[in-house]
Amino acid sequence: MIGQIKLVWGCVLINLVVILAGCTDEARKRLEPTPNAVGSLNQLAIISDLDLWEGAIGDSISYYFGSAYPILPTPEALFDLKQFTPDDLDAESTRRELKAYLVIADISDEQSRTTAMVTQDLGSEKILRARQDTSYHTSMGRDRWARDQVIVYLFAAGKRDLTKQVVKQFPAIAKIIQEQYRHQIGATVYQGGENKMIMNRISDLFGCQLSIPADYRITIEDENTLWLMRENELIVSNILIHKMPYKSIDQFKKDQIIALRDDLGKSYVSTTIEGSYMRTNPIDLPVYTQSVRMGEAYAVEARGIWEMVGDFLGGPFVSYLILNETKSELIYIEAFILAPGERKRNQMLYLEHILSSFQLNAGVK
Repeated sequence: MIGQIKLVWGCVLINLVVILAGCTDEARKRLEPTPNAVGSLNQLAIISDLDLWEGAIGDSISYYFGSAYPILPTPEALFDLKQFTPDDLDAESTRRELKAYLVIADISDEQSRTTAMVTQDLGSEKILRARQDTSYHTSMGRDRWARDQVIVYLFAAGKRDLTKQVVKQFPAIAKIIQEQYRHQIGATVYQGGENKMIMNRISDLFGCQLSIPADYRITIEDENTLWLMRENELIVSNILIHKMPYKSIDQFKKDQIIALRDDLGKSYVSTTIEGSYMRTNPIDLPVYTQSVRMGEAYAVEARGIWEMVGDFLGGPFVSYLILNETKSELIYIEAFILAPGERKRNQMLYLEHILSSFQLNAGVK
């Protein structure tokens, strides 16, 4: 009986070896476990031929995708760019395990390794369509080489058209890449859970929902204002929430928003130095505003730089003035950080993620 079992097991092993020997490289890869994508926040890998990267197309990619994140005292790139050729990917397998890729191909160049890669990934029918349809320039794939991965393909027939498409498609592609990192940002921000006590207080005071991480505490509270803070030895993160009556649409003008935050800064935000207070600094960098939606509510976003009068401190802020139409109220929420000598982009991304959770309470629109 034991001999029969050994014989059967031996046959299974022989059959398995025969099957694996007959597999193509692609089939073997499918049998291998898929790794989880890795990489730092807002990292973007560019896959292109070297001549494209070192020419006008590479300059355009760097100009747009490597442009400054708005608005920081010291410029930091919107995306941290890394460039690989298809040969670089073949030489080191871990280069295929990053979270976000932008593949750039001139499909008129039939000798291009990147064109060959795009043709293999998308199929020859799509490449034929791209050569005939002047409006077809992008495609997207997910989890091709690793889990939680996005790959955006940008292609055109000829370098001139490809350069134009980099400019034209930048906003949509940037949004896709930013969305790819939302889960990573959320996992970092809420790794300790939520502060339900503060969230309930916000709901009671302001009639809205805001997901506050567990490590924030209340610094100041009165009937119209909450100042929340999270601090460690390097970075102090702040969220200020305030409500006031809605009187006219003029309250959404840039100068009115600056005046509002300066009033709040003088009333609530100071350091240990007597007489110090926070104000907007529109001189070194302009205040940028735009209309947005927060949940279902109309709002105006403002970004700029703050400074401390009477002390040598400053940093970036992002704020939203939100209309609670039902109550004829305005809700002002602002996030600002103090991080002397530290990189600030990622910290602002974390704070923006918190503010993006804003919703008016059910029945309040």
